[in-house]
Amino acid sequence: MSNKHVSSITKACLAVGLSAAVTVGAAGASLVSVNPASAAGSKTAVRVSPTDVYQTFESYVKKSSKLAQARQYLIKNIGKVSPARATTMVLHLENAQKAQLESVSEKFYPSNVQKVLDSAYRKKKDLSYTALLGQIKDSKTRKLLAEARDKGYKVGTGEGMYFLTMDYAGFKQFGRHVTKDIAAYIDIMAEETNKPALSDAAVVISWSELIKRGLAMESFVSKYPGSNRAKAVALAYNGIKFNIFYGSSNTPVYKENSKNEYTTLKPEIRKAYEAAVKQGTKNSKLLASIGHVLEMLKKSDELWTKELDRYLKKQVGE
Repeated sequence: MSNKHVSSITKACLAVGLSAAVTVGAAGASLVSVNPASAAGSKTAVRVSPTDVYQTFESYVKKSSKLAQARQYLIKNIGKVSPARATTMVLHLENAQKAQLESVSEKFYPSNVQKVLDSAYRKKKDLSYTALLGQIKDSKTRKLLAEARDKGYKVGTGEGMYFLTMDYAGFKQFGRHVTKDIAAYIDIMAEETNKPALSDAAVVISWSELIKRGLAMESFVSKYPGSNRAKAVALAYNGIKFNIFYGSSNTPVYKENSKNEYTTLKPEIRKAYEAAVKQGTKNSKLLASIGHVLEMLKKSDELWTKELDRYLKKQVGE
């Protein structure tokens, strides 16, 4: 299999920009006190119901110009609604952020903005908003960064460009308020956005960590098949399985000959494979597949074979 073929499949597998529809869950309608009477002698406390909180948030999140306001409102008020409604609100916020990601990102692409960002990044090698805003004086770029921060994005870099990505670490504050499946989903997505597995067409985390992330996704799909984000995680899982078994264009799993044909499994990947299956495959199909790959290689004197090729294609759904 050529590097060109590997790259095209990788791109297809890793297109995880799924924006799933969210079913609004039922919520309690009991009243919650949010503004107690002031010391100045107010006789009546201002009260707001969970339904009011939900409807106010929805009025913000449905308007693109109110995304930052919707996010801040959710941060302050998510504890006032039921887990079902909190889950719906969090997923609606995610949908809204994904919907605007491209349009907000485009503002960062002009060369003058890229140069300002590059100059700031090179000084501290830190893409946090605190670090960037501490270095940048250009008012236009500062305004763009403030907008991206308030809307819940983070700045990333790759192939010499600076861009925005979803900041799932920012969703972790909602974890204790939402249903278990969405809390788990947030954790999975935060791992990837905090330290992406791929950069410049190369696997840039350890192979052991890559397998660990694959196992977390496999577990999610198995445990929460009816989750609103089951399809999104399944798509991400297909992508990471491809990387586990084939690698990427710049970091293939197998050594290659002069004809770009696979030959033998790289030693560092064999080590990660063996460590992963050492504790037993339990109910994991991924670990069972890794173990079977090792068995097939042992029988073929560690050489890539057509039989192995056919088996791996089935594992990644090619």
